[in-house]
Amino acid sequence: MQSYANVLHTYMEALGRSDYATIVGLFAPEGTVRSPFLGEMPAEPFFDRLSQASETNVITPIDVFLSEGDTTRAVAYFQYDWTVTDGSLITFTVMDVFSFAPDSDKITSLDLIYDTHPIRETHGNKYEPPL
Repeated sequence: MQSYANVLHTYMEALGRSDYATIVGLFAPEGTVRSPFLGEMPAEPFFDRLSQASETNVITPIDVFLSEGDTTRAVAYFQYDWTVTDGSLITFTVMDVFSFAPDSDKITSLDLIYDTHPIRETHGNKYEPPL
């Protein structure tokens, strides 16, 4: 079993390589993602959508936080330079809150926390194809 910090570093490295299969492999079978743009959905379809919307990802880790009170939670804080399929570069900081299955290093839920207002205002919703 990997430590939670190692799982988060593996996640950020895989996201930077656009290696969505590795990311999905970090999740428990029932794992979910909650996204400001897409709502809550199972991990595999979420990362399929991200793959379809993405050209490249550059991830700059800022910090990893491990919970004191809840031993099944950890947070990855990073800058995300996301080039979407139309060539637009969208840069933002994000805190990804991971919850893990008890006594496991498998992710049961991932909450993506970032300010969507500047992204929507300048770039629209990059998960949806243009009309």
